[in-house]
Amino acid sequence: KMTDLSGKVHTNQTLRGKVVLLDFWATWCGPCKMASPVMQKLHAKYAKKGLVVIGANAFERGNSKQLSGNYRKEHGYTYTFTVDNSKLADAWGIRGIPQFYLIDKRGVVRWQLDGFDPDMESTLSKQIEKLL
Repeated sequence: KMTDLSGKVHTNQTLRGKVVLLDFWATWCGPCKMASPVMQKLHAKYAKKGLVVIGANAFERGNSKQLSGNYRKEHGYTYTFTVDNSKLADAWGIRGIPQFYLIDKRGVVRWQLDGFDPDMESTLSKQIEKLL
């Protein structure tokens, strides 16, 4: 389970039936910040078709909620930001960020990417369209 900036809890059950793009990131991570505009573009393009983009803040150096909230507001991002996800990231075996997972409507991980890729918007769009 993950908790967003407004306190709403997101679980496997609440996300079932939606395609989810999960981005493990932190505010101190340069490549993570390079990926954020891509996450926003994908959210804007596919949210009405059923995609949920979640920026899952993990391994933060400081107050995860405050730092994530400030970052989101500063850049005008409108996709979901969840906080305090280090235990979840550990449970998933994540050792480096950013780390991206594309999860289908049944909750099955269908695609995964380690690190930032300059072509990730195109690559992710193709994968998302297959699942929507």
